[in-house]
Amino acid sequence: MRSELMGHIWGKRLEFCTDPCSTPLGRILSSLLASPITRFTVEVEDADLTPVAIYAGEEVISGASLADVLEQEFGLDLEEDAIVLIEPCAPIASTPSCPVALGHQIGHIIVSLAQAERDGSTTSESLLSAGNIAYSFHHELLHAAIPGEHIH
Repeated sequence: MRSELMGHIWGKRLEFCTDPCSTPLGRILSSLLASPITRFTVEVEDADLTPVAIYAGEEVISGASLADVLEQEFGLDLEEDAIVLIEPCAPIASTPSCPVALGHQIGHIIVSLAQAERDGSTTSESLLSAGNIAYSFHHELLHAAIPGEHIH
């Protein structure tokens, strides 16, 4: 999906979602990552397509970052370190309810963002450090736990 991003934007297949936390993936990434998340859905024929996340500061066409393109096409003003989450548009019934599938998606996204950060594609500092993610995840679990429930 990442390689076809500009085609999706210019083909009007990308749709802005006002609430980045309206899906399980969006909620978890919002709680794990320090950067703000902007969520889009894209209409594609392959319903099994994996969601992607890209730093807004990444160059997507020569001389223009994703933030520049989204400002031009959607009127959004995104910081360079914002994360753009793109999920395939699918009926609620086909969203990943399986924890394993959701875990694979989260892992894939975090690794790709860490790779971009390591390669210098973003100006953010240590957004994806292990300590930052572990703290956020632990904090989220503590607030989500039901009283009397044990977290292992």
